[in-house]
Amino acid sequence: MNNGAQRVARFAMLTALSLVLGYFDRAIPLSAVLGGAVPGIKLGLANTVLLYAVYMMDWKDCVLLMLAKVGLSGFLFGSLSAMLYSLAGGALSLAVMLAVRRKPEGGALAAGGLAGAAMALMLARNPHPRGQTLWCVILTGAACCAGIAGFLIMKRKRIAGAVGTSLAGAVAHNVGQMVVAGAVLRTPQLLYTYLPVLIGIGAAVGCLTGIIAQRVLHVMRKERGAFGAPDPLRPQK
Repeated sequence: MNNGAQRVARFAMLTALSLVLGYFDRAIPLSAVLGGAVPGIKLGLANTVLLYAVYMMDWKDCVLLMLAKVGLSGFLFGSLSAMLYSLAGGALSLAVMLAVRRKPEGGALAAGGLAGAAMALMLARNPHPRGQTLWCVILTGAACCAGIAGFLIMKRKRIAGAVGTSLAGAVAHNVGQMVVAGAVLRTPQLLYTYLPVLIGIGAAVGCLTGIIAQRVLHVMRKERGAFGAPDPLRPQK
């Protein structure tokens, strides 16, 4: 198979996979698990495909994949407004992941710091959290610890890691969505009420999807040359 046909086949496969995972994202009632405290929250399984692309494809193909995912998901599962929010989050998330993929430990530290700030803000507003609020505080605390731990581990071993990139991308995705939602709905209060919770939970979920993508990339490293790509986890100069 020549390089052109290989590129098209890979793009089609990743687009289809992102749509399937996006469907499962919507089918898993993560918001219900949290008692409805954070409406609209998802696992972000489809983002593992884009994270994979960040390490295995050039930036132009990554942009095309993100646009295809947003457009097709919107037509199949969502609405025009959902497409707009998803496009804003996807564009900012992709830009951040492309920026930090060479230094993912920085992305992990930034995400952990934002999650810690989100937890501190929630505790300041409610010093004795209970029920749904307590779950949100626990998740943001776990996300903060995960970000700091990821930074220390990657810094000590001096190897690249998809977890840090995923953390940064997940946080950026929520920021992009909330900024656009606040502007469109004319509700800027979302930026200091709903966004801090999304940052913390998004970082926790981003850690999970990053671990999944990391395992996939490790397999790809063992099969060097798959899709004609170099080792995706080798530290970049």
